[in-house]
Amino acid sequence: MKKIIEKLKSGTLKGIIVVVFGNMVLLLSKFVVWLMVPRLLGVIEYGYFKTFTLYLTYAMMLHFGFPDGILLIYGGMDYEKLNKRKFRTFSRFFLVFQAILAVIGLIISLLFLDGMDRVIVLALSIDAFFVNYMTYFKFISQAVMRFRELAFQNILDAGLKIFFVCLIAFLSGIHVIQPTSRSYILSIVFTDILILFWYVVKYKNIVWGKSIQIHTCNEIIKEIFTGGIFLTIAFQVSHLVFALDRQMVLMLFNVETYSLYSFAYSMTNMITAVIAGISTVMFPSLKRLETEQVLEKLPDLLAGVSIFTFLLLAGYHPLACFIIIFLPEYVGALEYLIIIFPGLAISCCINMIIFTYYKVLGELKKYLIISLKILTFGAILNMIGYLIYPSPISFSYASIITLLVWYLNAETFLCKKYQMKRENTFSYILVQIVIFYGISFTIPNMLVSMITYIFCFIVFTGLFYRKKLLKKVKIA
Repeated sequence: MKKIIEKLKSGTLKGIIVVVFGNMVLLLSKFVVWLMVPRLLGVIEYGYFKTFTLYLTYAMMLHFGFPDGILLIYGGMDYEKLNKRKFRTFSRFFLVFQAILAVIGLIISLLFLDGMDRVIVLALSIDAFFVNYMTYFKFISQAVMRFRELAFQNILDAGLKIFFVCLIAFLSGIHVIQPTSRSYILSIVFTDILILFWYVVKYKNIVWGKSIQIHTCNEIIKEIFTGGIFLTIAFQVSHLVFALDRQMVLMLFNVETYSLYSFAYSMTNMITAVIAGISTVMFPSLKRLETEQVLEKLPDLLAGVSIFTFLLLAGYHPLACFIIIFLPEYVGALEYLIIIFPGLAISCCINMIIFTYYKVLGELKKYLIISLKILTFGAILNMIGYLIYPSPISFSYASIITLLVWYLNAETFLCKKYQMKRENTFSYILVQIVIFYGISFTIPNMLVSMITYIFCFIVFTGLFYRKKLLKKVKIA
């Protein structure tokens, strides 16, 4: 108990609790949105909306690493110690930079596109401006460890999304509008505008007031871009690996099939939203430690995240029942969900723990090289799978294999370079995936399947981590 109190006082555990609370509120909104939006839009329009959200993640690369560079350079500092005049210059420079890119996107959409392509690119050009500028402030909050602001932003995001969905449902109910992907995309843009406005007000002392002439900041701006671009590219390549199967489905199948496939991924995204706060708090906290202290924490962090996510996998069965009863149009998504669901544990370990460690240890170039190799491997595996069995299911299985190979490669490099003993987390992940598939595919009764899975989860977690868990209990 004494050690827990010390961690709370240090701010790391407290920060995690605050951010996770905000993420849980955001999860609640995502659940409401997940429940209402597919029913409001229907399968086809929902497919167009998910196409927009897929490409919005790519559009975030248009910040070219500037927010990431801010995080890397100023991570772990106190807000009061920041040079406010210099940051006002950063804020104004980045505003103009993003505005120019948004105008270029608008021109392209209006002159060269039509139909839904024009609508999606038009919305992306506008929303990318607000999202990228918002990311700049969000990463400042993360860098200076102002986690309450990040939690409040998630709460604000959650409240606005629920409000707009309910508003669209109400206007649809009284026959004022017909719910379409356009109406919901517009609500997303308005949400991002309002959140950005809140950030600008919150950080007004690094937006308004006297600044330094931009030519005197050329070197530091160059340094920010140079440091951040590798992080941005690494993140985007990582996202491409995570989204590779969805991208293949979008390219090779119709909108209806993509809608169902993307709906399955929406379920996994809701769960990762809960624990995403771990990486948010972890980076600035680890950056304050010595390398030896950082490396000591890696096995426990990987074990903790994998155990927690496999526990959450028990939620598949009630989730499947819920879809069957309340969202019968999307029952077809279950054949994909049952395959990709165990990938949660692998993707969380990679995205939240391993990626964070590569950032802290200054190994982003190596992480990028590994990710590019995995992206190539994943693309080849997906194509082979499609040639053997031309169905989205082949992409689902390929995504799990790709994630396993990615995890193994990324962890192996850290163990070799920093002479760490490999823990048994990878073996634990393999065993739990086999257990999940074995139970879910062979026991048709959802309740019996869930109880059996929970029992096996407890037994095998105890076998793998009994000593570690007992040690933690004794320390606490």
